[in-house]
Amino acid sequence: ERRGPMEQLESTKATLRSFKQTENEINAEARNTRERIESLKRDITVERDRLVDKDSAGRERLRETIQDLEAEVTDQEAEISNLQEQQKTLEDRSLELRDSEKQLKQDVEKGRRQVERVKTGLQELTQQTSDQMSAFGRGVKDALMTIKKTQWSGMEPIGPIGKFIKLRDPKWSQVIETILNKPLNSFLVETHADRTKLDAIFRRCGCQSQIVVCKTELFDYSQGEPDKDYLTVLRALHISNEIVKRQLINLNRIEQIILVEQRSVGDKIMSSNNGGFPQNVSACYSVDGYSLGARGGGLSTQAIFLVRPSSRLGEDISQAIAREKQQLIEQNQKLKEAQKALNSMTQEVEALLGEHKRSGIAER
Repeated sequence: ERRGPMEQLESTKATLRSFKQTENEINAEARNTRERIESLKRDITVERDRLVDKDSAGRERLRETIQDLEAEVTDQEAEISNLQEQQKTLEDRSLELRDSEKQLKQDVEKGRRQVERVKTGLQELTQQTSDQMSAFGRGVKDALMTIKKTQWSGMEPIGPIGKFIKLRDPKWSQVIETILNKPLNSFLVETHADRTKLDAIFRRCGCQSQIVVCKTELFDYSQGEPDKDYLTVLRALHISNEIVKRQLINLNRIEQIILVEQRSVGDKIMSSNNGGFPQNVSACYSVDGYSLGARGGGLSTQAIFLVRPSSRLGEDISQAIAREKQQLIEQNQKLKEAQKALNSMTQEVEALLGEHKRSGIAER
């Protein structure tokens, strides 16, 4: 019957405890051998003292006895050396096994967390098929209904911001959603009085979206954009509301964050301006979720924690669900590989223990 990863880990730990017991037995045997050597040396000293008082035949017998004792001392010392070598081998392998156990346990646990994370994402996406506003957080749907019925001193609150954004290419969905995570749920108001009023509505509805007081001026941002050859977050999106677009530019610099498919390409770009960032580029992200480049110069690659996919960027939910199902298949495969590696290590441990038992070390 196939054992699960935790049962395999327990078996490995039991084997390591057995190795420790074997190590203790080796130490005990070594102590006994040393004591035997000391006893033999004392016997040799006694026999040499007796040589003085013996006749020729007696002295010859004593010499033979002494030679036998000295030969036994040599054998015992060789046994000590052999035991020490075996103990060193055992200690080295035990340390390797402990390191392997720790790493494989981490791999299995990481695989399990990833599988659960993808399952949770699938559940949330399924829920969004019946209520798309649920992607923006609890209470947003009720808050929107109340906003429509309320009088405002400035413009009617705009939000959630993500409602006005669509992806031009769905492959950038997760990394852009991560970059703009909280802003996608936020609302824009024109006055502080409207902010206070909207905050009261949010509290009643249980909505936790951010509220941003903003100016509605449609400023020209073109001078702040980088070379047209770079794909920026702004260029990767279709934003239907110009006020939303300006606020994302003003607060999140979406016109200066570039996107790359390959990390190596991003590394080259981010050091292409005499070792620094290109003009009007503030950050660079890869499609697989890495932040690239260091403002002070040199290479820097840091993984970012990608948020669970949703429909906040206008992606067709059925496509998002299909992508997450594929992700679940891949994560389950990674978990299976981690479990297989753990099983392989367990077999190696058991084989090593069997080798020690066959050599008689564990029975001394």
